[in-house]
Amino acid sequence: MLQLLLFLIIYPILDLTAARSLHSGSVHTNQGCPRGQYEINRVCCDLCKPGSVVKLLDCRSNPKTNCKPCTEGKDYMDKDNYKTKCLRCSYCDAVHGMEPEKNCTITQNVKCRCMMGFFCNSTKPCRHCEICDPCKNGIVVKECTPTQNTVCREKDTQTTKDHLQWLWLILPVVALIVGLILWWRCCPEHRIQRRPNIPNQNGPNYGFIELKKIKCPDINLKPYIPEIVRDMEVNQVRKLVRKLGISSAEIDEIAHDNFHDSSEQKIKLLERWHETHGIKGSCQTLINSLGELKFYDAVDRINQIIKRKCCQLED
Repeated sequence: MLQLLLFLIIYPILDLTAARSLHSGSVHTNQGCPRGQYEINRVCCDLCKPGSVVKLLDCRSNPKTNCKPCTEGKDYMDKDNYKTKCLRCSYCDAVHGMEPEKNCTITQNVKCRCMMGFFCNSTKPCRHCEICDPCKNGIVVKECTPTQNTVCREKDTQTTKDHLQWLWLILPVVALIVGLILWWRCCPEHRIQRRPNIPNQNGPNYGFIELKKIKCPDINLKPYIPEIVRDMEVNQVRKLVRKLGISSAEIDEIAHDNFHDSSEQKIKLLERWHETHGIKGSCQTLINSLGELKFYDAVDRINQIIKRKCCQLED
């Protein structure tokens, strides 16, 4: 009877201790296990191959199927491991002059390089590319490469003399043009009568001029965002939302989440601003910012949206 009582008291304590040991067990590699395995709670488990990570550290149920794959284009793992999470893919920031050289796969991170006309002089991996020197005041000795700036040298005396000779040849032509302009201004009787300067309704600035005359109503722009950004470039939309107050961290997050779909990236960027700003005053604020950035085509599209909206209200 005493033995049964002791068993009922001691067994639950031992079972709880074993469970805690399993939950917080330490992981070791090559601690009494063959190469390519790791040890946890005195059990040898197979390491997961590149492109996959461990489902559960405790592999006693089935050590051969204890790995799960990473997601293509989203995360990766580039070595044998016993990690429980894949590494998140980086992305190449076009704002900083970078573009993908190799896309991210489940076994390797994205590899970036500088765009044409940019170079990187920092240690690898490069995070920021600089614009190549155009050698405006000299001669190009060595063209710019992705890892080295343009090598320039000053123009020699002979080159300067050659330019002076060309200057003497051009001066008479410039003098003739200036004389014709002065004659044109001083002799109005010889001018051809011109039509009044009426804005071109098909020109890029007409929509902006006309919108200044129309009070922009407070309408929900979210359904029309795909139409507004349709013909804009991704970099233009990034510049717009940055001017509207969206932080670089939010822009980078949306760019990463929609890395392979530039159209969706543009829509999500402007939607983020619209959700933050709200409907009231959003139309006028957006028009003003587009006008200041000289994105007049987008202003024209908003003008068309307002006209359609007003016509629907009148009907």
